Amino acid sequence: MFNNKPLLYGLGSGLIAGAILLQLMNVAAAPGGKSAVPAPTLEDMDSNQIRQVASKYFVVNDKNAQIYNQKQVDDLIQQRLKEEAAKQQGSSVIRETYIYISEGQTSFQVADMLLQSGVVTDKKAFEDEMNKRKMNGKIVAGTHVFKGPADLDGVIANITSK
Repeated sequence: MFNNKPLLYGLGSGLIAGAILLQLMNVAAAPGGKSAVPAPTLEDMDSNQIRQVASKYFVVNDKNAQIYNQKQVDDLIQQRLKEEAAKQQGSSVIRETYIYISEGQTSFQVADMLLQSGVVTDKKAFEDEMNKRKMNGKIVAGTHVFKGPADLDGVIANITSK
């Protein structure tokens, strides 16, 4: 065993040199380590490059862009809603809706037609009310006219009477 001293010295020094090189590579690749290419300074960048770097960490807006806080947004929304409500009140046209119900249609099918035409807004409430009143078999076939916004009682009365 002691006859191979040069071989053992070579292996030992090779392992030590390999370990040192490995530690050197780890230090160079570490994020805190110094890189070979220096990062550009703020004075070296133009405005587009600064904006691109800053957008990684911050919200970057144009200098002339109007920025609103939540209260201002809520106030603007309320103002627009009031304007739209005033427009709708000024142009209140009574809309007539005609629905043809054929013989043998169920309240489910009729509710679907009423919902699609905009006569009712809640299909489930209509079906529940029809079941509650036990009017499912009393739907009259034919053309039914609905004028303006109709309440649930008016719709049921309309489709169950001639």
